[in-house]
Amino acid sequence: MNLRNIFFLAFSFLLFMFACEDKVDPHYEILFEPTELQFGKVEANQIISQKVRIKNTDNSTGAFTGEINIMDSPKFTMDFNGVLTLQKNESKEIYITFRPSSVESYTAKLTVSNEESFAEMYINGEGVSPVSFTCSPNVLEFGMVEEGGYKDMDLSVTNNADSGFDLEIDFSVSSSEFSFVDGVTSHIIQPGKSQVIPMRYSPTTTSVTKQLIINHNSSVKTNPMKVTLSGIMDKTTDIISAISDGWDAFENSDYSGSSSQFQIAVNFANTHEFYDSLNAEATVGRGWASSFERNYYGGYYDFSTSLDKFNAAISDNTRLDALAGKAIAGRLVNEYGNSINAAIDLLSRKADYQFSHKTSVDYKDVRMSLIQSYYNTGMFTEAATQMDLLDPANAPHSTDPSLLLAAIQALSGSL
Repeated sequence: MNLRNIFFLAFSFLLFMFACEDKVDPHYEILFEPTELQFGKVEANQIISQKVRIKNTDNSTGAFTGEINIMDSPKFTMDFNGVLTLQKNESKEIYITFRPSSVESYTAKLTVSNEESFAEMYINGEGVSPVSFTCSPNVLEFGMVEEGGYKDMDLSVTNNADSGFDLEIDFSVSSSEFSFVDGVTSHIIQPGKSQVIPMRYSPTTTSVTKQLIINHNSSVKTNPMKVTLSGIMDKTTDIISAISDGWDAFENSDYSGSSSQFQIAVNFANTHEFYDSLNAEATVGRGWASSFERNYYGGYYDFSTSLDKFNAAISDNTRLDALAGKAIAGRLVNEYGNSINAAIDLLSRKADYQFSHKTSVDYKDVRMSLIQSYYNTGMFTEAATQMDLLDPANAPHSTDPSLLLAAIQALSGSL
């Protein structure tokens, strides 16, 4: 072979080699940030989104054109549609949304691909139940507490075992009379666990009712929730003292001073039904003071109120005093029917009744009120029968209205 042919073959081989070196297969390096997308716990039927960055790195042979897909679970969706095109070192941000429909774990893959390349990123999330909790009790009634003292009660909060999250909860109350014993107003409670919230009542007013405000992270409970707090400053000693002073003044014929003391007791007692028994006695005392000041209407009203309003709480002795007062005052204000009923009730309970705070008033005055009420309503036979009981020495008494009236007047003047 001559030199020319050898040179030609060598040159052709070199051209072939250079041509082969220029022809390079395309390849791509696609990276995800983050490398795995974790949504963690998400309440069932709620929505949460996270950002993903997709990058075509400098190691790729050129621009990337391909598709983005989410595979394996329809509970994950994205905000991108169409063809993805990325130059070298270019990136694209997309948002992945997770919406679990039930309480279970979900997994999927985000894929970026074309004919020469395939890249994927794992996605996972868990559908869970909402936070559900209970408070017990729903009312904290501290009752009566002496001024300067305090009382503690516990509120228990339980995060239910099937809650998907920790319960995040905080408390507030717009009253200085209620406070948190340990000073802690915020708590995080795990599912299935309970937290005791110690509350303290320190009275500064006669009575108070406030709402404990409970803010929380539950989507299935009213937010905020409220628990009623109530307390009463114990005025029992003050009420008893005012009643005692009222009776002392009454027995000393200071009816105006007596009425004032009973009024003080009534004002204290009106703050709560706990004081109803004392309220009844103070009201009856005020009724007797009014009656001896010749304010018969005021007396009749107080006697009636004590029997009607405080009937379940009134003591036996106070009931007798109220019935006696209603019988006597009722006749004086022309409430004859009510006077008759009160007198019969009293005399059936205690036939020899005597008013302990004014012994000059007794069953004879009550029976005379009964007689006069019978007479004034035209019930002359009944009036005569009662006259026989009150004045047996002159029995039987006539039912003739004129003769009966004369007998009544003569007897009433001697009582």
